Amino acid sequence: MSTNTETRSSFYSQQAFHGTNRMRKFVPPKSILTNKQTGAFRIVKHGEDVTPEPLNPLRTADGPVKERNVSVYELGGEPTQSVADLKLFQSQSISRFQTELHKQALQAQSRFQQSYISSDYADDVIIEPERKESPSGSLVIEEDEERLGVVPGVDIYPKPMPTHISLILAETPTFFLLDLPSKTVEKNTPEASLVEDENERYEYLTEGKGRNRKMVHAEVQTTQILKKTRYTEAERTKRRHNHTFASNWEMFDTYKIVAEKKAMRDKDFLEEDKKEEELSSQQKNQQLPYAELQMNKMMQNERFLEAICVIERLLANNNFNEQQKRFRGLSDPDPFRENIEYKYRLDLLWTFANKETAGRCVSAMCWNEVNPDVLAVGYGKFYYTDVATGMVLIWNAKNPVQPERLYRFEQPVTAINFSKQNPNLLGVGFYDGVVRLIDVSARETRVIGISSKDSPSFEPIWQIVFYQGSDYFKDEEQIITAGQDGRISHFRQQDTVELIYTQIMRIARPEGRLKGIGTLRRCHVPGIPVTRYASALVIQQHPTDPNVYYVGTNEGTIYKCSRNYYHQHLDLFLAHDGPIYVMKFSPFCNKLFLTCGDDWNVRIWADGIVEPLFELSKTMQSVQGADWSPTHSTIIANICGTDICIWDLQRKTYKPQSVTTSPTNCRNTIVQFIQSGRCLVVGDIEGNVHIFALEDMPFPAFFQDDLLANSISRGLITRPDLIRQLKKMGKLNFDKSKFEKHFNN
Repeated sequence: MSTNTETRSSFYSQQAFHGTNRMRKFVPPKSILTNKQTGAFRIVKHGEDVTPEPLNPLRTADGPVKERNVSVYELGGEPTQSVADLKLFQSQSISRFQTELHKQALQAQSRFQQSYISSDYADDVIIEPERKESPSGSLVIEEDEERLGVVPGVDIYPKPMPTHISLILAETPTFFLLDLPSKTVEKNTPEASLVEDENERYEYLTEGKGRNRKMVHAEVQTTQILKKTRYTEAERTKRRHNHTFASNWEMFDTYKIVAEKKAMRDKDFLEEDKKEEELSSQQKNQQLPYAELQMNKMMQNERFLEAICVIERLLANNNFNEQQKRFRGLSDPDPFRENIEYKYRLDLLWTFANKETAGRCVSAMCWNEVNPDVLAVGYGKFYYTDVATGMVLIWNAKNPVQPERLYRFEQPVTAINFSKQNPNLLGVGFYDGVVRLIDVSARETRVIGISSKDSPSFEPIWQIVFYQGSDYFKDEEQIITAGQDGRISHFRQQDTVELIYTQIMRIARPEGRLKGIGTLRRCHVPGIPVTRYASALVIQQHPTDPNVYYVGTNEGTIYKCSRNYYHQHLDLFLAHDGPIYVMKFSPFCNKLFLTCGDDWNVRIWADGIVEPLFELSKTMQSVQGADWSPTHSTIIANICGTDICIWDLQRKTYKPQSVTTSPTNCRNTIVQFIQSGRCLVVGDIEGNVHIFALEDMPFPAFFQDDLLANSISRGLITRPDLIRQLKKMGKLNFDKSKFEKHFNN
C-alpha cells in the first residue's frame, strides 16, 4: 500500500508542475492537518464509501485515547480457555490488522490530494478535487479520472508484492594474510633443473675446487650502515641503605677541620686584599691614567674574563672555520667521489703555540674524556742537562691561538692525565717525584691533592694512571704512578689535601738470560752496581683484567705484575734493546699491543707469546712515540726524529705508507690520535703541538677484527710457528664497546 501511495503522490506533483513554473514546494493547509486528527472527511469512489478507518480502533472522533494492551481477560475469555480459542483469536487479530492498514493508506492518499502547492515568490496554487455534499451531510470527494489521465478499466496500482524473494550469493575476493612459499620444487620440471644447477654451483664454491679461488681483501665504496645499539634506555639507579655511628671524638675532629679550612680561607682573602691594596698604591704612585686603572680592575673580574674567552673563540672561528669543521668531521671528503687514492697523507690544520711555550719541550699530553675539544699539555725538559721550569696549558680546539688555562710550577712536568670519574681533575707528575691533583675549572692553580712528605720517591714520575679501586676502595678512583726509582706507587684521596701513599711494587733488575728478542751478549762489569732497581718508564693497565698491569723499564724489559702480589712479578720478557717509551693495547683486540723504544723499532706483540709478530723500522733513530688508530685496526702512527710515519699492516710492514716531516723541523717527542680518529696530534721539543688531519685514508672496515686477523695471518705466512701459537690462543678478543662507540660518534 505504501508503494501505491508514493506513485500517486508523484503523479499529482507532476501535474502541478505542468500548471505553472513558479511552484517550489508543497505546504499542507492547516484545515487538512486539523481534519486529519478528527477524521471528518469521507471518501467515495464510484459511489462506494472507501473512507479508511483509523488504525487504532480505540481512537475516536472526540480525540485520541491512550493506547493500552488488550489481555485475554478483556476478550471475554477465561484464563482456563483452550488453546484452540487462543489460535482463533490470533487469526482474527491478524486479519483485522491487515484491513486497518489498507484503509489507513487510502486515507493518507486522499489527504495528499487536498494539499497545497505554495511558493515564496508567487501566489499559492491549489488543486482540489471536486467536492460534493452527501445526503448525510458529510463531505464526499470524487476523483476525476479523465482529468488525471487515468484510463477506465485499467488499474493504476502496481501488483502486490511477491511472497517469495530470491537472494543471489556471490564470492568475495580472496585476501591472503600469510603466504609461505614452498622451498621445494617437483622433479622433471624447468624449475627443478634450475635448482639443481644452483645447488651444484654452491657445492663447487663451498666444498669443491671452487673454494680455493683467489680472493683479495680490498675496500669498496659501500654506504656506511649506522646502527643503533639496544642499550639506549637509562639504567636503573642502584640504591642501598647505609648507616654509621659518629662518636663525640669524630664530631670534634670534623668541626676542627672545618674551622681550620675556614681560617685558611680567611687568610687567603686577607692576602688578596693586601695584594689589591699594594697594587692600588703602586698605581697611585705611578699615576696611571684612569682608563688603565679601570681596565686593570676589570681584568680581575671572573665574569669579564669568561666573556673575553668567548670573544676569543668567536674571533678564532673566523680564521680557522674550515679547519675546525675538518677537526669535528663536518667537512669530511665525499666517500662517493671518483678520484679516490690512498695516500695516507697529513694535512696541517693549526699549531698550539705562543710566546709562553717557545723553547719548552712537550713532555706529556692528554685529551679530556668528556670534552673531546680540551687538550692538556705538560711542558718540561728533554735533555738531562737542561734547566727549565714546568708549565701546564689547557688548549681548546675552539681557540687554537691562545690557551684557556695556564698553570706554572717550579719543577718540569713529566706526566699528566685526566680523571675519568671527575673530568675537571688533572693529575700532574713532576721531575722531583711530587704528584699534584689540580682543578682545571679554576683559572688559578687550585691544588686538590698533593703527595705527602712521607713519600720516599724523589725521582721523576714518568706516567700517571687513574683506575677504579677494588676491594676496600671499590667506588673510589685512585692513582698509580711509575717512577724513575722503579717504584709503582699508589695514591688515594682523603679529607685533607695530602694524598695517602702506598708502595705496590718495586721493579728489580733482571738477571740471567731473558726470553724475548735476541740481543748481543753484554760484558760483565765487575763491582757493585749503583742501584738494584730498574727505572719504570711505562705502566699499562690490562684491558680486561683489573688486577693485572704491565711495566716497561729503561732496560727494555716488560714485567707482567698483579696487585695481589706486592713483592714479585708474574712474568717478564725482553722487548727492546734499550728504554721502552710507549706500550699500548690495540683498541680492537685485547690480546695485541705495541711497544716502541730506543732501538729504532716498533714491535707488535700478542699477549702470551714472547716473540714479536711484526717489527716496524724506518731509520736508525730512536722511536719516541707510537699509537693505534681508533678507527682503523691495521693503521699505526709513530715518530722518529723529525719524521711522522703512517703504517698499514694490511698493505705492507717493511715500509711505511707515508712519511711526513714536522713543519718546524724539530725533533718530535709525543704522538696521539684524537678520539674520533680523524686527526693526529704531534708535539716537539720546541713547545709546538701540531694538529694534522688524515687525508686520503682507506675506508674503515665493518668487521675490524676480521681485517686485523687476516692481515696478521697474511703477514706471518713465512712464519708457520707463530701462526700455530696464535691458533692455540684461540680467536683474538674483539672489543665491541669501543667499536660501537666509534660508530655512534
